[in-house]
Amino acid sequence: MRQTSNNYAHVGEILNTIRKKKKISTKTIFAAGITRPTYYRFVRGEGEINLINFLKLLHILGIELSELEAVIPILMPETRLLENELTDAISAMDATALKKIKKKALIRFKETNELKYRYIFLRAEIMYNKWTDNSQQLLLVIRQIKDYLDSIDLWTNGELLLFSSITETLSYEEYEYFFKQFLLRRKNHEEQLDPIVLDLLYIGYYDTALNSKNKLNVDRATRFVLKRKPNRHNYRFRIWRLFVHAARISLTKDYDLGLKKFEQLQKIIVYIFKEDFTGEFELNALQEMWKKVQIIVHQENLSETVTT
Repeated sequence: MRQTSNNYAHVGEILNTIRKKKKISTKTIFAAGITRPTYYRFVRGEGEINLINFLKLLHILGIELSELEAVIPILMPETRLLENELTDAISAMDATALKKIKKKALIRFKETNELKYRYIFLRAEIMYNKWTDNSQQLLLVIRQIKDYLDSIDLWTNGELLLFSSITETLSYEEYEYFFKQFLLRRKNHEEQLDPIVLDLLYIGYYDTALNSKNKLNVDRATRFVLKRKPNRHNYRFRIWRLFVHAARISLTKDYDLGLKKFEQLQKIIVYIFKEDFTGEFELNALQEMWKKVQIIVHQENLSETVTT
């Protein structure tokens, strides 16, 4: 079952919630022939589940297929539905839809003061101004987000989402300032954060270091990222840690050996995901990052040639 439409984009997450409420063990699901990786990718909305396994899952949970239409809107928060609309609009590059989402999110934020609506509004505003080439308004929105984040002593998941909406616009120095200040302030607090978002921000920090084309920045980001213990359900961060290891070898020791390890990693991704579209996405993302590694290595070689 491919999770694409607005109302069904988080079916896996919803069915997992029902499983927990009914106190059904995942062992029952795995025993039915649904593998652990397949199930958890489906739950996180990161992978597909075939029709046979989907029907098995419904049977285990005691849900009739005809009941899904009624179950999903009840369990899915309004913010999630609107966020799904935002994701679809961005994927389709639909500026008209973004304009409507902006308006709806702003109205709901004023009514509820819920930060998630503010995130949806600002994310839509950023993308809308990018697509309509309104650079002045875009810079203004980004500045507002930066000022807001800098004024908050203790970020929650809401601030974390706001930060993620502007990361691609930040320089390495800005990313490091905001991200490390956030981690420092969170150090002695127990509030639960979304580990998946947090892990991806670590990788974003490393990618920004690569974008700076400064080897010292990359070295610092590498040490910082590799200290992070990956969440056991976040396969992406585990894969990307292997990428960081390979890149470090190429940048500091032996380029060919690092390249060999990167090629091995690509084979692992192909083997794990096979025909899953997620694997293709991961490969493309890592290949783009490896090009940045190559640029830095080339710069280093040129510098050594000039010196000698």
